[in-house]
Amino acid sequence: MAKTSTASTVTVRNAKTGKFVTVRGAQSLKGSKFAIKKSVDLTKPIAEQALKGKPQTLKHAAKG
Repeated sequence: MAKTSTASTVTVRNAKTGKFVTVRGAQSLKGSKFAIKKSVDLTKPIAEQALKGKPQTLKHAAKG
C-alpha cells in the first residue's frame, strides 16, 4: 500500500451535512503551471465536460 503524505491532505467541512471530510491530494498541483478551467466541475466526469461543445468528426463510410 502506498504511503500518503500528510502535506497532500486537507480536512474540510461539508456545508450541507456538517460532517468533516478529508480530501486527499488537495493542492497537489499548487505552484504548477497546469491550469484547470474554472468552468470544469471536478465532482462530475471530466471527459464528458471536455468533449461537451466540441464538434464531432464524422466517420466516412467505406466506399465499395
